[in-house]
Amino acid sequence: MSKREQQRQQRRQNIIGIAKDLFLEKGVQNIQMQDVATAAGIGIATLFRYFPKKEYLMIAATNAITEEMAKEVGKIVEQEITAYEKIEKILEYYMGIAKDPQLRLAKYFESFDLYEKIAEESPEQYAEYLSARNKLANFLFTVAEQGKKDTSLRSDVDLDLFIMTMVQNFSIFTYKSSLTKHDTNLSTLLSADKQLLLMKDVFLRYIQP
Repeated sequence: MSKREQQRQQRRQNIIGIAKDLFLEKGVQNIQMQDVATAAGIGIATLFRYFPKKEYLMIAATNAITEEMAKEVGKIVEQEITAYEKIEKILEYYMGIAKDPQLRLAKYFESFDLYEKIAEESPEQYAEYLSARNKLANFLFTVAEQGKKDTSLRSDVDLDLFIMTMVQNFSIFTYKSSLTKHDTNLSTLLSADKQLLLMKDVFLRYIQP
């Protein structure tokens, strides 16, 4: 890679990092492309050369967030503990998202749902999107394979399918539940913390040998 291309990639990553922070702190709807350009110290025309649409920039920021989440999950997978304990820690990691008083990630992912299909319009962005998701999937497959060997997980179920389904839906429910408003008579009973603890318990009990 030439020095010029290295500088281009570095600037692109800097723009993504700044945009990600702005989106998380102030909300996607409240940030305009000019806000990102100003924070990055570049002209608006330069920003549009890198990201012709705000939606593309948001997808790139989402990819960065997913990469960060994959790294955290990867750290758990690398620990010298049983597969069962790893799954428990992964679920607890996602539960931590709901503990942010400002619910920044939860609100961000809610906004991303509106833009996800636009990712396919940008091959580069979409490739990164798939790559980040595949990293998470491969970590989960690694845990499933370990569970088959260390016998800390049930052997009579399709662990690849179950763990992928369980973690994917648990992560989605994590931010969905934290943003859901209930009738005042049900708000205490159906608090996000209680629901997540219950789901975690159900999932873990199911995969116990």
